[in-house]
Amino acid sequence: MAVTATKNPSGLKIRFDCGLDDVTGKTKVKSRTYSNVDPEATNDDVYAVGAVIASLQNNTLLEVAIIDNTTLSE
Repeated sequence: MAVTATKNPSGLKIRFDCGLDDVTGKTKVKSRTYSNVDPEATNDDVYAVGAVIASLQNNTLLEVAIIDNTTLSE
């Protein structure tokens, strides 16, 4: 039987560099996740929105990611 994939609204995750941890010396990373991203939105469009949101922050942008939300059924 064939499996059907149904695209649902995706998520947008933005990760920020928040400096170094004084104790460990490792980079502190914080993230923000936004839901209900149109599953038909292009990668360029999603990145552009992430970049605009990041430009409003004080921290440096590390990564913009799409969290895919697809339902599989028979």
